[in-house]
Amino acid sequence: MDLLSDLLSTLRLEAGLYFEARLRGDFAIALAAEARRIRFHLALEGDCHISVPGNAPVRLSQGDLVLIPDGAPQVLSSGGNANDPADLAAVLAKTPPQNGVLDHGAIGDLRRLLCGFLRFDEMIDHPVLTSLPPVIVMRAEDGNTALRLLHEEAARPDPGQSFILHRVVEVLLIQAASRQIVSGAQGGFISALGDRRLSRALQAIHTEPQRNWNVESLARVSGISRSRFAARFAQTVGMTPFAYLTRWRMVKASEFLRMDGLDMAEIAERCGYASVPAFSRRFADMYGFGPGEWRRRRSWSGQGVSQ
Repeated sequence: MDLLSDLLSTLRLEAGLYFEARLRGDFAIALAAEARRIRFHLALEGDCHISVPGNAPVRLSQGDLVLIPDGAPQVLSSGGNANDPADLAAVLAKTPPQNGVLDHGAIGDLRRLLCGFLRFDEMIDHPVLTSLPPVIVMRAEDGNTALRLLHEEAARPDPGQSFILHRVVEVLLIQAASRQIVSGAQGGFISALGDRRLSRALQAIHTEPQRNWNVESLARVSGISRSRFAARFAQTVGMTPFAYLTRWRMVKASEFLRMDGLDMAEIAERCGYASVPAFSRRFADMYGFGPGEWRRRRSWSGQGVSQ
């Protein structure tokens, strides 16, 4: 099983577009923090800079893509100096986008960006969401087929364009995360996926969350001693093996609760709990309300937990 694909599929990854930004002359626009979203900007024309607190400014050239995880605040600017930026909310209030296009500035060189986001189910919290690098840049010069397709599709408003753009951006995020695994990124859940022994335990948990796993049985799967496994898992993933097992069971529970025809007893069993009360208590401990309430909220909203 491909653990990364399984994760992102279960976390209900979904892409969306804000607008195409057509920016002229000198500018600096600040985007406030936005929790639970990975924002992206694709340079369609001209160069611009992206600044994220605590990181060096990134220059984007035509065809480049930047992904900014974890809803971090950021500044788009015409140059590396992004002092005293205008707030995006004020810009939008002054010149609302028309037909999906934001025009800002009247004279000067034109820079065009496709701006959008990737979001996950608001209810679900998983360490993979916070283990991505703070800024991910994909360069047109690298010859990435998906990135080239994204740029080509953005240039022509054909039927089905929005669907294609969404899917391609999702593919690019998966590629970026995969490269972090291959490169041996240090720390966090992404690093655990690249650890040969820890990934065995993670795969066991993901494949059979209903099993009565404990530290000893997961250590045997990993092929190392109990004490070494427990310490290595906690240090890398940021939580104990049991805490992660519980977290994944609750993630799967939220998925099962979306399915028609599954009663609470069957969901509890699939998540490794011998009784509905035990399952419901654990679910409420993590999410603040029981699985029945979550299912009712989903029914009311028509698409999940109301925001």
